[in-house]
Amino acid sequence: MKLPEALVNFFGLGGIETLTSTHPLTLASFRSIAGIEAVVSPIFPAILVCEIVFLAWAYHRSPHRLYAVYKIPVLMYAFNWIIGLLINIDVFLWTQRHFTVLAPFTAPLHVVWFFYAYVVWELSHFVYHWTCHKVRLLWVLHSPHHAPKHMNLGVIFAAFFLQGTYANFVRTAICSILGVPMELLILCMVIDACWGSLIHFSEEAWPSGRSGCFLDSLLLMPSDHRVHHSSNPEYIDTNYCNALPIWDKLFGTLRREIPAIRPRYGLSRPQKPNDFTDTYFGEIGLLWRDVRNADTWKKRALLVVMPPGWGSTDH
Repeated sequence: MKLPEALVNFFGLGGIETLTSTHPLTLASFRSIAGIEAVVSPIFPAILVCEIVFLAWAYHRSPHRLYAVYKIPVLMYAFNWIIGLLINIDVFLWTQRHFTVLAPFTAPLHVVWFFYAYVVWELSHFVYHWTCHKVRLLWVLHSPHHAPKHMNLGVIFAAFFLQGTYANFVRTAICSILGVPMELLILCMVIDACWGSLIHFSEEAWPSGRSGCFLDSLLLMPSDHRVHHSSNPEYIDTNYCNALPIWDKLFGTLRREIPAIRPRYGLSRPQKPNDFTDTYFGEIGLLWRDVRNADTWKKRALLVVMPPGWGSTDH
């Protein structure tokens, strides 16, 4: 009996299910790109379960804290899942098909070109992520991800339902134009999704958020992503990359955690504590209020495209 499709998707078991449905599993099955994806995809869900168990033990004397930590991410996951059943906005294949024709070349399927593909992927993620912080309309989509007051792996599910659509469009378009083929693009996406999730590790499970070795310089670690999620003035609008900080270094947005300044999570505006409506729709309401109260059409347009905080007192 097969697991329900929703559980298979959540735990990243779709790849293994596909492999087993075609032929018996052997070591050779995992040497292909599809095999690598099948191995990588279940890593994050498994670690998420471990973190939940660990925090349940850590908060066993105050279970309300565990409820507060996961309430918003769980509600957002459920809400977005329901919307996904009603509205299917899949731009990945359309974008890849239409932007690939603009590529001056196509990278071959070789390990050396995988590194090229991943650097391009990081550029595409940087562009997507930077625009989400610098264009207020896009910040409306991204802000629910920054709203939780506690950093943990569940925060990866805190997002407005259209954020993934915008992310897929931008990242797929840039990678396709720069010659990343479908196979390498999907591999980059799987690896990025895994690492991009793991950098949300809770401070309780991984206090330092650093490896203590050369990887701290090579990669963006949980400590660096905590900086990105913080609302401290010293940390705002930094660390847009997910794994390789190459583009943050190039554009001057890399910021390591300062030992004396602990990250303070959440939005820079006042928030209603653990309130789903304020977390998910709060920025939409504030943008609509500012646009409605603006005295000229020029200011209304600028309020939509300028960075959060422009012409507003709430950020």
